[in-house]
Amino acid sequence: MKQKIKSLQSFALLATILASNAQAHVGYSGRDFGSFSGLTYSSVTIGNQAITSNYGWADAADGILGDSHKGRAFRFHLDNDASVTISFAANPSATATSVGGLIPGFSIYQGLAAVAPFAASQTSLPSSADHDFSDSSVAWRTAWAQFNLGVGYDASATAGSWNALGNWKIGGDGDLPGDYSQLSSFTFKGFGVDPGKTGVATTTAYLSAGDYTLFVGGNDIANKTSPDAGLAYGVKGTVTVNAVPEPETWALAAAGTTLLLLRQRGKC
Repeated sequence: MKQKIKSLQSFALLATILASNAQAHVGYSGRDFGSFSGLTYSSVTIGNQAITSNYGWADAADGILGDSHKGRAFRFHLDNDASVTISFAANPSATATSVGGLIPGFSIYQGLAAVAPFAASQTSLPSSADHDFSDSSVAWRTAWAQFNLGVGYDASATAGSWNALGNWKIGGDGDLPGDYSQLSSFTFKGFGVDPGKTGVATTTAYLSAGDYTLFVGGNDIANKTSPDAGLAYGVKGTVTVNAVPEPETWALAAAGTTLLLLRQRGKC
């Protein structure tokens, strides 16, 4: 009987660990702003998402990496270079269980997390989406800690893989530890914060054509030790792409301006 109880307890613990890891996987379900041409004005809003905790972005910006589970990943694609305005705001009615009060912070990265169907490198073992605690992610976190904090450090010095103010990598269960070329890479392009705690963070960035990930989380580090840390904070995000003329258009405009100036001088 005691052995049976012990087995049940072990099973429950394993189930809890697996469930925790499953929640920590990086994905974009319901959080794809879509593709933008970059040549015409376009704006898309996603308002039905929530983030567990109000401190994730601040924790990932403290210089020792953060838990990607405490943020939400959104994605979009640019067909052409463009000026992009991005904003995230608190939205208490985002879901049936979400609350208000999010103090948002977000980072812009070129690159995407692995999405199904996974690349060949992730199918050599049972595959999964990227998460902080895969063997490959832990190996990268250890290398990051030793390079940035000192040779005596390892992955335990970090809370996860997320770097809110710099480049970072993360992998899935099928990626081989130590082969960092297999990992998903995020190249830092900028960030936006809510310094006045108004519930809105926004920024505008000029971005080249390609795929982008937006990682958003809370910027209230005091929430980390608050009884409300586990709440689901509702969020609304908007990506607005402003038209950027093609080089040929710039050339025609410049030629037209030159012709106009010459005509004006001829009249003088």
